[in-house]
Amino acid sequence: MPTTSASLYLDQNYLSGIAKDKPAFRELAPLLRRAVDVGAVIVLESGVHERESEPRPDLGLLELLRELSGGRRLPDKLDRAAREVKRRMSWVIEHELPERTARPSDAADLDAVALAVTRCDLVTCDAFMADVVKRARLHLRHRCELFSGRRADVLRLHDRVRELTGTV
Repeated sequence: MPTTSASLYLDQNYLSGIAKDKPAFRELAPLLRRAVDVGAVIVLESGVHERESEPRPDLGLLELLRELSGGRRLPDKLDRAAREVKRRMSWVIEHELPERTARPSDAADLDAVALAVTRCDLVTCDAFMADVVKRARLHLRHRCELFSGRRADVLRLHDRVRELTGTV
């Protein structure tokens, strides 16, 4: 039995991968459920999940998330630390990645990742946001582990969760 719990933010990519039973997520899903059951991992929801799940209610992403989170949530408003993280991420995007075309989901992603980085031990996000966080070195400052939706990172999260449950 673990003595402490690691907090985990699962972004829409991960929830969708689990719901769609994609190959890289196939082994992660039951392991993650077990980790939650034994208290090794605490999954946190965000208000962004609700907005991003609206277009595809058929996937049952909110139900899956609530099953894992047990209703535990990140705050809806950014505190001082999260505002600073968001400011630094925005600066990186503007100054180091000016060629990237902004997407409608960027504002919500920035808020969700800023809250997650400042409050979670393990953070999943898309590859672009992971790159931004790493360029700003925010994962080091806030001592969180980042995992993109790329297969190698999904497998790395699987191994990390397995380690947390003590089933290495």
